[in-house]
Formats: sequence, structure tokens, C-alpha cells
Amino acid sequence: MKRKITKILDVAIHSINLILINYALSNMMALFRSSLLYILFFASEMWVFVQYRKSIETLSNSKTLANLLLVICAAIEIGLLYFFGIVSGKPIPFKL
Repeated sequence: MKRKITKILDVAIHSINLILINYALSNMMALFRSSLLYILFFASEMWVFVQYRKSIETLSNSKTLANLLLVICAAIEIGLLYFFGIVSGKPIPFKL
């Protein structure tokens, strides 16, 4: 029973991390949409999705659950982007 609670807590922490990290990466993609850095942030976001799915599949031993949680987390991220929006602004170079 204690092991099951630990796994559930681990899955919840992984899910929250995925949502927060991908929300930040999506904001960075929006800031750099007219730059080649956009590709870097997009690739990073996809890599985080893949790593999340692998870790959930390892924890749960279920591909179906891993895919379902990935879709749910992606929907939550889209909801955050829709309801809270993206950070508005522009990148400013450092002054030396």
C-alpha cells in the first residue's frame, strides 16, 4: 500500500513538473517566434513530452495510462495558455 502511494505521488510530481516546464517553454517559443531559437524551444518541449511519457510508463507499467496522462497534461497546458495567456514582451540584450 505504501509503495502504491509513493508511485501515485511520483506520477503527480512528474505531471506538475511537465505542465510547468512546458508552459514556460511555450512562453519562450512565443517570445522567440521570429527567431531561429524558436526551433530550440520547440524541440525542448517535445523532448520533455517524450521523457515524461517514458517515466510514467516505467512507473505504471502501462502504455495506456502513460498516453492518457500525457494527453491530460497537454490539455491542461493548452488551458493555461488559453486562460492565462503568454508572457508579453520582447527579449532585451544584456548591456555590458
